[in-house]
Amino acid sequence: MFHEKIKELRKQKGVTGEFVATSVGLSESAYRNYERGVREPNFEILSKLADFYGVTTDYLLGREPAPDPLAGIHFKTVDNDEFVRLYSELPEQVKQIFVDTMAKLAQAQEQEKKKHSVRTGDLIDDEQAEETDAI
Repeated sequence: MFHEKIKELRKQKGVTGEFVATSVGLSESAYRNYERGVREPNFEILSKLADFYGVTTDYLLGREPAPDPLAGIHFKTVDNDEFVRLYSELPEQVKQIFVDTMAKLAQAQEQEKKKHSVRTGDLIDDEQAEETDAI
């Protein structure tokens, strides 16, 4: 589990194993062995890897869920006029990225709604089945 997490985190960061190893003071082969699950790190290396990846040691050890990437961001409320002003000041390519991102977020929200309605529907069907069985 640990080895899978550090490999996933490294790929998310878009860095090489050599870069991680150098950054935390390891040889490349030692880091490679951690990613392969051949070796387990000591406390010092575990802490350095957690710091490097910006996660807790408990996360690396599988003892807590993935950190919320938006947890440290404080969003300010923007009224419609200010939103339009800010959007209109963006370069065209950034506007397109923004629109694409919003579309993907809307799709993800719809998928979550569908999952929730399926789960809720399953519960309703089970309750109805129990009521029918009781009659």
